[in-house]
Amino acid sequence: MTDRHWYLVQCKPRECFRALDHLKNQAFEAFLPTRSREVVRRGRCQVIEEPLFPHYLFVRLSDVADNWAPLRSTRGVARVVRFGDVPLSVPDDIVSALQQPEPAAPQAMYSVGDKVQITQGALAGLDAIFAASDGEERVVVLLIKLLHQDQMVKVPLSQVRRSD
Repeated sequence: MTDRHWYLVQCKPRECFRALDHLKNQAFEAFLPTRSREVVRRGRCQVIEEPLFPHYLFVRLSDVADNWAPLRSTRGVARVVRFGDVPLSVPDDIVSALQQPEPAAPQAMYSVGDKVQITQGALAGLDAIFAASDGEERVVVLLIKLLHQDQMVKVPLSQVRRSD
């Protein structure tokens, strides 16, 4: 049996998942490392899966036994990453480490103590500190020195953004 190695494949923009599906349909061993992350869409907090390395995935191939030609015409695949004329293999231990399951909790948008700014409504333009999440659509923020004292206010998640 021939040695098989992991190789890096560059995908077309926003087509990593499509490329992964098409490679697997062609019986290639492919791996796309992903992570869970919270985002605001349509005013609601949602958890999405996104590639850990945007535009890249790994394919396990043999230098001799496998036919590499179908990779060029696979939907979503742009090219195999090469240095000169030679595709460079990725060490197995790196890919094995990436294949370990990630922690169950997605990466939160805001952590307690993050500086945020209110972008809409009557309090627009005020700086605040993120205090807590109140369900899927609202957050609790601490307004600093509003009416000469600190105030806790609940605002819609869509009206808050991270400040610098």
